[in-house]
Amino acid sequence: MAHPHVIAAVDARFRAGFVEPDCPIREVNDKPGADKTRTAFVVLQFPWCRSDPATVGAPGGQWFAEQGTFRFVIALPKGEGLGQGPTWAERIAALFRSEEFEGLWCMAPGSPVIDDANETDAYFRVSFSVPYEFQFQIEEHKRI
Repeated sequence: MAHPHVIAAVDARFRAGFVEPDCPIREVNDKPGADKTRTAFVVLQFPWCRSDPATVGAPGGQWFAEQGTFRFVIALPKGEGLGQGPTWAERIAALFRSEEFEGLWCMAPGSPVIDDANETDAYFRVSFSVPYEFQFQIEEHKRI
């Protein structure tokens, strides 16, 4: 799982930079409401990361380097083509492409995956990932 600081920083930047009434941001594991209309939405996920020690024998606190990726999944109503999906994907990618913020360094996002085989329910999904690096320190008094 990504470091909590990474999750909070990426989520805050995403919410501040992508305000789109036609494509609201949904929480991970969000239960759909009673509204049965099929509208587009986007979800932020953190599918992969790893942390390795960045220093050896650091008195008072060990430094770690985390490398990972966060992913955006844009769900478009099935049967309506790509619509605004590629445009929304580019707008989101531009928020993170080669950006540094809150101690994170984001690299170039991958191209959106457009795969006809992803039509498993009422939505067609377009997704892309942004690789990142983050360094953090564990202070001696915070160790368990």
